[in-house]
Amino acid sequence: MSDHENLKNIISNIFSSSGKLSRGYNQYTMEQVWRETFGTMISSYTTSVKFYKGTLTVFITSSPLKQELSSTKEVVIAKMNKNLEYKKVTDLVIR
Repeated sequence: MSDHENLKNIISNIFSSSGKLSRGYNQYTMEQVWRETFGTMISSYTTSVKFYKGTLTVFITSSPLKQELSSTKEVVIAKMNKNLEYKKVTDLVIR
C-alpha cells in the first residue's frame, strides 16, 4: 500500500467514524445539501438544520412551509438522499 493510499484510508476512517469530527462534518454537509437542494426561497425560511443518527431536523420560520414540507416528508427525504453521496436521511422532523 502506498503512502497516498494509506493517508486516504486514514482520512476516510476519521470522517466515517462516529467521532466528533465526523458529526461536525456531517452537520455542515447536511445544511449545505439542504440549502443547495431546496434553493434560496426555502433556505430564506430555514434557520437551522440538524442531523443526528439518520434524523434530519429542519427549523422553519414559516407555518405554511412547515405544513407543506411535513405533508411531503417522503419526497423531501428522497431529494436529500439523491443529493448526498450516501443515503443517510431516514427520518425528517420539521420544527
